Amino acid sequence: MHKPLLATIFLALALPSAALSGPTVTEVTAALDRARGASDVAAQVAAIESLASGCKPADYPMAETQLARAYYLTGEPEVDGARKAGYMDKAIAAADRALKADPANAYALYWRSMAKLQKADVVGGLSALSLVKDALKGLEKVSYADPEYDDAGACRSWGKVLIEAPSWAFIGDRKKGLSLLLKAKDISPRSLINRLYLAQAYEKNGKDKDALAELAYIAAAPVDPAHPKDDADIKDEAAALARELN
Repeated sequence: MHKPLLATIFLALALPSAALSGPTVTEVTAALDRARGASDVAAQVAAIESLASGCKPADYPMAETQLARAYYLTGEPEVDGARKAGYMDKAIAAADRALKADPANAYALYWRSMAKLQKADVVGGLSALSLVKDALKGLEKVSYADPEYDDAGACRSWGKVLIEAPSWAFIGDRKKGLSLLLKAKDISPRSLINRLYLAQAYEKNGKDKDALAELAYIAAAPVDPAHPKDDADIKDEAAALARELN
């Protein structure tokens, strides 16, 4: 297993050498792109916090954006509700700092919105509904500002909420959700999570044949060596849905 890039960089920060410098935003972003699992991301958080607190003003908004992303990725698989909510609060706070410095930062808005969706799952009730509505507004903005970001993450997540939310919440809209997930697939057709959510949307709209076609694609697709566990989990969920539809 590779040694996390930022973990190495963070250790180097403690060395008394004028030639050494802290990680750049580019290095932070690349390290998070390569991270395999929450433990890998968590090992990098301290370095990203150091970067955000000491970088040049021009780099500050994106440094805080990557910190929001790191907190989100660390907390997303957390099973303890209180701990998950704590990470999401940190992600939201970091994104808010980025947006205060750069209101047009679509990437900070994306991770803020994603963190609010995760927190909504934890808190429940009317508080959750408020969080979801705010998150959807953010995802809609990101879907126009940078529809390709995170493999069409804004369209994917927005569409997923619309197909899953109950109609009484005045959020659910299965037809619009299907349209958004078709767009996500068009933008990033190799993304297995896009294909899975699209299959679920087809099933919700009574289009089982189309759903099975997406599930067959997932079953035949190779596993991404950079994220084998994620793809394996997606394949398992797709196989379970295929069994229900056959």
